Amino acid sequence: MGLLDGFFALSEPTNKVGGLDVNQEPVLLPELELSMTDDELISLKQDWVRQWDVYKPAIEKMQEENENYWLGNQYKIPGDTRPTVDNLIFESLETFLPIATRPKAEPTVESDNTEMGNALADKVRKMLVFKADQVSLNLQMKQVARYWALYLLGAMKVGWSMKENDITCVPVRPQKLVLDPKGTIERGEYTGYYIGELLDAPASDLVLRFPKKAEWIKEKVHNKMGTRVDYMMWTTDDYVFWTCENEVLAKNKNPHWNYDTEQPGPMDEFGNPGPIQKVPGRNHFKNRKKPYIFLSIFNTGKRPHDDTNLVQQNIGLQDLVNKRISQIDKNADNANGGLMVSGDAFTQLQAQEAAAALRKGGAVWVPTGPVGNSVVRDSGQALPSFVYESRVDYRNELRNIFGTRGSTPQGTMAEQTVGGKNIIRNQDTDRIGGGISTYLEQFTDQVFNWFVQLMYVYYDEPHSASVLGPEKAKEYITLVNSDFTSDLLVSVKDGSMVPRDPASERGEALELWSKNALDPITLFNKLDFPNPRESAKSLYLWQNDPIALFPDLQAEQQQKQAAEQAMQQQQAAEQAAQKAQETEASRIAEMQKLHLSAQLKK
Repeated sequence: MGLLDGFFALSEPTNKVGGLDVNQEPVLLPELELSMTDDELISLKQDWVRQWDVYKPAIEKMQEENENYWLGNQYKIPGDTRPTVDNLIFESLETFLPIATRPKAEPTVESDNTEMGNALADKVRKMLVFKADQVSLNLQMKQVARYWALYLLGAMKVGWSMKENDITCVPVRPQKLVLDPKGTIERGEYTGYYIGELLDAPASDLVLRFPKKAEWIKEKVHNKMGTRVDYMMWTTDDYVFWTCENEVLAKNKNPHWNYDTEQPGPMDEFGNPGPIQKVPGRNHFKNRKKPYIFLSIFNTGKRPHDDTNLVQQNIGLQDLVNKRISQIDKNADNANGGLMVSGDAFTQLQAQEAAAALRKGGAVWVPTGPVGNSVVRDSGQALPSFVYESRVDYRNELRNIFGTRGSTPQGTMAEQTVGGKNIIRNQDTDRIGGGISTYLEQFTDQVFNWFVQLMYVYYDEPHSASVLGPEKAKEYITLVNSDFTSDLLVSVKDGSMVPRDPASERGEALELWSKNALDPITLFNKLDFPNPRESAKSLYLWQNDPIALFPDLQAEQQQKQAAEQAMQQQQAAEQAAQKAQETEASRIAEMQKLHLSAQLKK
């Protein structure tokens, strides 16, 4: 309900709804007041519902069929007491989705080529990266893609959360939406005039949200305020209103827009205000939009939903796989053959007892005549090889349509080399990348542009973010809508959402490194090291001065060297002293010898 909260509890200025206390009636500022009467809105709503009731049965039939096949409620052989299902649709879809949605969209933001404009573009880009991580955009994209795969349309709603006091987005189950049957999805944009969304809340919440209708709501639930009540939110580009049955609960203009305002001109020399001047509201979008974003791929422009999807295209193959499984299963049950007995020798009950005895390894007693005339075992017939081969072919073809054949162990079983497996995986990636990834990039492009528009409208106060800067170090930024002094071009980096095989990427990086075609910082970035620069620095030291990697050991080494040097010096000093003593003793002995010789001469 956070998105709905935003319509009723937004702070100043002019385009927002006043009154932050949900217990108070929201005060609509003049810019958001809607002149249409309740009767006019109810008439529109009824007309939209009538159109939808004609359109939806065919879509609902396909949606239910897709969901049942995904759940495993599939083909059943007539007469079987249990379903025989080899759920390749579930396997392929749940293999396909992580591959398609694994890459994170990389936003790009451009502005005028001024220093201020470039600084703003860089700050907004970092804020978008932060917001994408904060709202778990990748996880939500996976849910949107699953809705698309099952229900022929993916949808996400963007808005402002009063609880979080920030931008938010949530996937919307397509069955909760009422769309314009005359609309479609063109270049990722919904062309229909209106969107209805089914919501529900306890009556007590509705009373707080729609205080003008408090008595009507209480009467509807007979004062049982815990009762959950279904109601509809109807949105066009220009206005939004809420209905319950044929009662309008609230109405106002599109709140996600900075409307033009009027203010007095500069005062003249006598202190009189100048003529009223029109101040254009600053927005990222050129026109107001409905706060919904759609994922549509297999759409020929006839209607808002896709004409088909991957599940629909594989239902026939899934049925054939299940049929073959059932045939193989029955053949296996009959592998031991059956027992045929003569009515002349056995009653029906005795025949059953004989069959049971044989299954237990017992004997069958034949009352009269040769055994071969009374009991005959019919050996089962093996299925032809093409039955097993066709099952494998059906499974492979189903995986081929999803683009997941090489992404499963079964699909790479025949490939004994790493290179061969990577080739098949890359072929899968090309198919997935050439399909859904392009549309996912377009989808996230709209998400990021919506985030910027909401920043224009709601970032009246500074909002902070922490992002990973160069070398994966944290960087803190602050953004407020007064910073938007330059127009911005927001998009998603082309190819950023093409599925990539992490193992292949690491292998390519190591191969380039082995050929001296890659620097160590880039290498460690591609290997997803937490601090590439520090890792590269350690590598350099290891190659050029290994001891520098270990300061403690270096200190110990230096101490050891100093001790050894001191010992050497001490030994040298002792040796010098000993030599001096020996020299002195030799000199004294020589003098004594000379003295003795002189005495003898006398």
